[in-house]
Amino acid sequence: MSYTCPLSYPGLFDKCFYASSDRGWILGIKSVSDHGNRDPRFFFSLKTDRAHKVTSIHSNARYLPGHWAHVAITYDGLYMKLFVNGAQTAVSREQSGDVFCALTKKCKVLMLGGNALNNNYRGSVEQVTLWRQALPQHQIIRHMHGYEDLQYQDDVVIRESFEHPGRKWLPVKDGSFPQPDDGPRAGLGSLDTTLEPPACGQTICDNVEVVHNYNQFWSFRRPKTVRYRVVNIFDDELRRPTVTDQQIHLQHQHLNEAFAMYNITWELTVHNVSNSSLRCRLVLANCDISKVGDEDCDPECNHTLTGFDAGYCRPRTRCPNHKLKNGVCDPECNWDNYEYDNDDCCNPNVTDVTKTCINPASNLRAYMDVKELKEILRLDGSTHLNIFFANSSDEDLAGVATWPWDKEALTHLGGIVLNPSFYGTFGHTHTMIHEIGHSLGLYHVFRGISEIESCNDACLETEPSLETGDLCADTNPTPKYKHCGDPEPGNETCGCRNFVHTPYNNYMSYADDDCTDSFTLNQVARMHCYLDLVYQTWQPNYKPSVVPMAPHVVDQGQDTITIEWFPPLTGHVYDREVGSVCDKCAEGRVFVQYASHSWSPRPCLPSGHWSPREAEGKA
Repeated sequence: MSYTCPLSYPGLFDKCFYASSDRGWILGIKSVSDHGNRDPRFFFSLKTDRAHKVTSIHSNARYLPGHWAHVAITYDGLYMKLFVNGAQTAVSREQSGDVFCALTKKCKVLMLGGNALNNNYRGSVEQVTLWRQALPQHQIIRHMHGYEDLQYQDDVVIRESFEHPGRKWLPVKDGSFPQPDDGPRAGLGSLDTTLEPPACGQTICDNVEVVHNYNQFWSFRRPKTVRYRVVNIFDDELRRPTVTDQQIHLQHQHLNEAFAMYNITWELTVHNVSNSSLRCRLVLANCDISKVGDEDCDPECNHTLTGFDAGYCRPRTRCPNHKLKNGVCDPECNWDNYEYDNDDCCNPNVTDVTKTCINPASNLRAYMDVKELKEILRLDGSTHLNIFFANSSDEDLAGVATWPWDKEALTHLGGIVLNPSFYGTFGHTHTMIHEIGHSLGLYHVFRGISEIESCNDACLETEPSLETGDLCADTNPTPKYKHCGDPEPGNETCGCRNFVHTPYNNYMSYADDDCTDSFTLNQVARMHCYLDLVYQTWQPNYKPSVVPMAPHVVDQGQDTITIEWFPPLTGHVYDREVGSVCDKCAEGRVFVQYASHSWSPRPCLPSGHWSPREAEGKA
């Protein structure tokens, strides 16, 4: 673990050589991340005269900009302790003895707001108090609430409120003193529960701390059974199914084999629909009906049964006048500009409309889009992941999935759409696994290279990260590549790069079935997060969703303790249509989870926190 860019506030230094923080103590803020200045924490570092190296301890919660905090540090010659809002958040016994020996006491200098290394603090401070002896925790709590005990008054060395700083202090750098701040003290003792995603993310499941907890704690990735429903359409005589029983069973087998090692089991339901009208019509996976015949060639609508986008995707032919409205469907007249042979091609008394009716305004047209199919079937999307089948004019498009943050995700308009040719056939069973990955919040592994809009895109991925690209730190950056190996060096949009150790065997790549075989740990964490926070009702053993962060002690009194925890559902993750799952929500579409009681089989850690595995409770 590395520490970068510390911001010192108070520190007691050796002024004989105070350009170094080697001897003395510092209270400040610094990063505990390997990636630049991310994950800032309060820290307390100390090196006594007899110690060989510095000891640093830090708070277990992130520093929250814009929030007031009461921070205290103590050292009694044996224990270093750090307190945030009255809660002990870190402790160490690595140092011992006096901070300064008798010979160096005259070298002491107390600096506020930084040190000689330009590690300056920018913010507000209400008061700084320094005692001769280490206060016990209960006295720190009393001081935080404004109480003063007479027995400790004689030990106060400094109590500074900065009303007249020029009377006691000397400016070190620019000659200026701190300015009064009359702003509100909002935030003291409260938790920042916004859990913002990174710039490249969408929801709280993209938040680095949330994903980290899902990675770290097995209990968040407990075994889950998830229901899915295959929608199979037959003709009126229950013949000509869209997919066969053999396809369904083979796909189900391969699906569970792929997810079993990740504690996800899929429970199959088959929904048979007997409707010749639906069965005989072409369902287009990615064509919006409103685009057919709109005087532009839309590639997604360029299909034989749409008349090649009502004729706008192929050279026009001339229709002789004598063929118009002659009671015969003439192909050369079946275009938008001839009113589809004056509707002869959509007249069931004249022709087989399932092959000739391309007029998008006709109820008898030979095709429909997926949204129309879903509206006709209106299958509940809050209890199952629905699997529909459709064709596509794009040979590379084998499936389409609804993202978990889409408002349709838990409605009849959500689900996955697959090409029946890429479902339940040997060599093509991983297509559904790939699309389920999308439904559970996974991006393509090549998102950070091949799916960015510009070289200034927040998602541009230069190294594996939880904040860029596919938001997984265990998938190396890679361009879109269909082969089973690292791509050849080439000129990418944002520079020439060599890509090595790329995740070509990942289910979220574009490689073939004989190459793809796994998800990564970060991907598994994301899927479990969305199963917990969005798709609880797809699971037969439904339980209230987990709280993805450990509870925090935010206040302690002599006889009371206040604990806050993050809400299980926040933001637009749960922004659903009324009538799907929002009947479980309180006013304002807020899902509230209360704890009736909680306990732990082991004592609370010195930090004042239980980890999710150590804490148990009922809601």
